[in-house]
Amino acid sequence: MYYNANVFVTTLSLMIFVTAQQNINALMLLSDVPTPSFIIDMQALRRIAEPPLNDNGDIPSIRCPKNNLLLQPISNTKRNNKVIDCQFPTVEGQQAIGYLHTTVTRGRDDAIPDEDEPISTFLAEIDLDPTLCRNDAHLVLGLNNHHVGSYYWARSAGAGSSMEAPGVGYGSSQSNSKGVLRWLDEGGPTACNSNDGKRSEWVNFLRRQDTVQLLPNDGQDTLLEFYKRYKQSLSSIDEDGKGEENTPTRIFGISNEGRPMGSEPAVVCEWRCILEEGI
Repeated sequence: MYYNANVFVTTLSLMIFVTAQQNINALMLLSDVPTPSFIIDMQALRRIAEPPLNDNGDIPSIRCPKNNLLLQPISNTKRNNKVIDCQFPTVEGQQAIGYLHTTVTRGRDDAIPDEDEPISTFLAEIDLDPTLCRNDAHLVLGLNNHHVGSYYWARSAGAGSSMEAPGVGYGSSQSNSKGVLRWLDEGGPTACNSNDGKRSEWVNFLRRQDTVQLLPNDGQDTLLEFYKRYKQSLSSIDEDGKGEENTPTRIFGISNEGRPMGSEPAVVCEWRCILEEGI
């Protein structure tokens, strides 16, 4: 049998290209998810899970014991029958489990006189409505912060991702339901930072369409507010009865496992919310 080497090489190259494209298209990164959204660090969750989770990529259901809210993996994830309780603790020096992922809608250069006063402390407007976290969250170094150099990237790996950006306050906008980041002191990073490097100086450079993460001080309350805000869409069911399974939940699980060092976390799962009886 006669083989044309050029045709064989061309065909093989095309097959490799198509396969690579399929893999790329299948990969969803943190920057791809809608905002605002609630992000769960799966590696941090596995460290505190009781009963322990396997490392085979199975996704458990998560119960919030404070309010009986149950997070169930949607059908297109690798799910199992395990249900774990999680209080989403925030302990200094330990890797956080739950984050709020949000997009910058205006940066310092976009400050509006009268609306953003005092202009000297205004840093950014973000699309996270403070009522979603009951006005109780703070900016952290984050999970995919491209504004920081290699030193801060190293610090933000693992537990450092939940390291607070000191001196930066988060509150309500005066004109809409969005949130605002601003310096707590007019001296900005000079007055607000500790001597452990200028951990929040990067906030000065936030621009429109950047994404940042905040740490809610009560993850269970925040998830309940997400449920209340989006429950209408979550409970809507199409005529074929499949609407609930296909509805975006804005609660995603991410992981750096198997990813190159310094790369953006991959989205590995998504949940929907159910409020169990008894609340």
